[in-house]
Amino acid sequence: MSWIKIWRVVFAGGLLWTLVACGAPGASGPQIQIVDPWARPGMSGGMSMGEGHGHGGHGGAATSAVYFVVRNEGDQPDALIGAATDVAETVELHETRMEGDVAKMHPVPRVEVPARGQVEFRPRGLHVMLIGLRRDLKVGDTFTLTLRFEKSGEKQVTVTVKEMNP
Repeated sequence: MSWIKIWRVVFAGGLLWTLVACGAPGASGPQIQIVDPWARPGMSGGMSMGEGHGHGGHGGAATSAVYFVVRNEGDQPDALIGAATDVAETVELHETRMEGDVAKMHPVPRVEVPARGQVEFRPRGLHVMLIGLRRDLKVGDTFTLTLRFEKSGEKQVTVTVKEMNP
């Protein structure tokens, strides 16, 4: 057997091993993208302009809420399990639900993101609640929000403060 044939066999074997080790072509885990992250304005001095239209639903702490779309282009589901930012003392995943004629916010431990699907965080629905603002959030300001996913790990996004359209 010539050296050229031996190298071809070695190369083909190495290529086959690489394909086996990396999984089948086209298979992928979650592929998370965050689209259009924005937050409502809020004042750190106690006046809240967050989810719930400015009422003090968190013991008088100044609040805001962050909204975005989570897209998963991958073949496996994932889950948003937490969030963090330096602009608030507490950051929670929330959902607003109607109870009779009253909209009430409830913390949620996780938000499932289906494979090849998306979840919308929007006013009067799912949102990231910022409680105890450490600084004013004015229209045009930006800040960093870290989203923690069960499989994909942490994703940092830049959030822009905007007025909510009615």
